[in-house]
Amino acid sequence: MACSQNMPCCIPVRYALAVLLMGVIIHFFTLRSNFSIIVVAMVEHAPHNKGNTSMEGECFVNTSQDKLMDFNLHNETGMFWPANNTEHNKQDKFSWDPITQGRIIGAYAYGHVFSQVPGGFLEARFGGKRVVGVSMLLASALTLLTPTAAFAGEWWLFVVRVVVGVVQGVIYPSTFGILSKWAPPSERGRLLTIVCVGETFGVFVGFSLTAHLITQFGWAVTLYITGVSGLAFCCIWFLLAYDSPAVHPRISDAERKYIESNLERTKKGRKIPWLKLFTSPHLWVLIYIHCTDGWGFFMMLTCLPLYMGTILNFNIDTNGALSTMPYLTLMASRILSSLIVDPVIKRSSFKKVNIRKTCILALTGVAACLVAVGHVRCDSTAAIAILCLATIMQGVLIPGFYPVFTELTLGFSGVAFGISNAVANCAGFIVPLMVGILTDENQTVEAWQKVFYIGAAISVSGSVMALAFLRTDPVSWAQDPDEDKLAQPIGDKLISDVNDDERDNWAILVYETTV
Repeated sequence: MACSQNMPCCIPVRYALAVLLMGVIIHFFTLRSNFSIIVVAMVEHAPHNKGNTSMEGECFVNTSQDKLMDFNLHNETGMFWPANNTEHNKQDKFSWDPITQGRIIGAYAYGHVFSQVPGGFLEARFGGKRVVGVSMLLASALTLLTPTAAFAGEWWLFVVRVVVGVVQGVIYPSTFGILSKWAPPSERGRLLTIVCVGETFGVFVGFSLTAHLITQFGWAVTLYITGVSGLAFCCIWFLLAYDSPAVHPRISDAERKYIESNLERTKKGRKIPWLKLFTSPHLWVLIYIHCTDGWGFFMMLTCLPLYMGTILNFNIDTNGALSTMPYLTLMASRILSSLIVDPVIKRSSFKKVNIRKTCILALTGVAACLVAVGHVRCDSTAAIAILCLATIMQGVLIPGFYPVFTELTLGFSGVAFGISNAVANCAGFIVPLMVGILTDENQTVEAWQKVFYIGAAISVSGSVMALAFLRTDPVSWAQDPDEDKLAQPIGDKLISDVNDDERDNWAILVYETTV
């Protein structure tokens, strides 16, 4: 329950909103990840070959039960589900070749990349509540139409999936825009972590729950269930979400004043400085770091499971508990690191920018894990353990790095993150292409080691970039030029004379003692 004017505070409204945004991200990642499973359920497949696909049979099949013949490989992530003998599994199948399947699965990403920047613009123009709500509404409606599009033809299905990607591309930029109005500087990492926990739950729903629903009801009914669930949550969003504390009808005066007093001020209605955004070297530093993190993300999301399938012959279905561990460790890392990073920034004497740089050094740990996976060869247990360690390292970046978008660009953070996310998501195309080129007709440990070395080098370069060029204080063009900074002295200094860390610490001290 959130706070209200006449009721004691149970859960601060800003945290209730973060949980609501977490639900949005769950919906987002469910629709983003589940279609790779659904497409395979739509296609008639030959039985999975349980022999080793690597050259010279480098590794034995990693399974304790001889049940591979009872499973069908459903996507590149190496997940399996039991073959179902019910009537719905025998009908509604399509004879699509692998190229067609890949085109349909990748259709979402084409639309998703190109709507990132418009998403930030729409959030700044119309408010995050409307943009996110309409996005969920359209995506859910299109999901309900997906079976009809599939029966109409593969190109109709392709178009529908592209449009789903377009309408969902606005989610992350809008999320950052909303948080820029709700998250005080000392709580940004914590609130952002709550929101991003939805990624883990969304992947779980998109993979595990979707596979279970398909075996029970068939792929078409699964899409109908997903679409209806999205529409139901869309209603909850429109009822409970608000763009800022100023327009929330149930927030307490104390919490509203606390949030508004601690936020950096940006004049409402200012025009978006597109030229300055695209030419800002400080923003491009963030984009580069974002890309290196994205490269590692896509390596672990698609390429490492593919490695375990083609080289290690890892049967994740018979090791279901292990297959969920990387996502659980990622979620745990984000939560625990947010509980550490924010208090350190708030209470320690270390400069905020140095704390952010230290967190980004976790990319070096991700690089070490990528190299290590290529050297454990056929030890599947070690591969899973290293994958979990890599996600622990990567989880630190959510509270440690991503709040810099808001700190650097203030009220323009939705647009700034939209630009960055559009560039970073290109790794979703580039990484699989690189892996295909390096391992084409050469599925060996040595070939995959080259893939991991390239990923490791890119991750390390992100840490180097952060150490050399990262800044956290707002750029001049993002600040309100009309804000009066001369009225409030800090000791013998004016606010305009102090740096970003001193100003944040002073504001936190004042308002924590008065609220």
